[in-house]
Amino acid sequence: MRIREAAQQSGLTSSTIRFYEQVGLLGPVRRTAAGYRVFAERDVKLLIFLRKARDLGYSLDDCRDLLQVVTATNRKSVDNAARARALALKRLDEIEADMARLASVRVLIQLHLDTLDEVTGECPVTREL
Repeated sequence: MRIREAAQQSGLTSSTIRFYEQVGLLGPVRRTAAGYRVFAERDVKLLIFLRKARDLGYSLDDCRDLLQVVTATNRKSVDNAARARALALKRLDEIEADMARLASVRVLIQLHLDTLDEVTGECPVTREL
């Protein structure tokens, strides 16, 4: 199938697929004599996997590592399970850090709202600017 159909089936854009190929996430994609990319069903499954991993916030490097785990011939090995678990724990730590940062931002925004004078629009934070 051509890139447009692979994009439709995977939920990615054609430019994202080209980018994934360029940075080596897909590996070499077969081409016709005219240079058109030809995607196999396996390629589409990998693209769907990448879309889902990116939706979960995994970095491109982490996606590369995850792809190595899921495409390994011994993917059900203890070592691969440990690699997948380590990547998931790393992502969970990143999410926890993001949540803590957002919680502190929320406190500051709430403080701003609480101290903003509704009548005059005077803000103690920006008063001196």
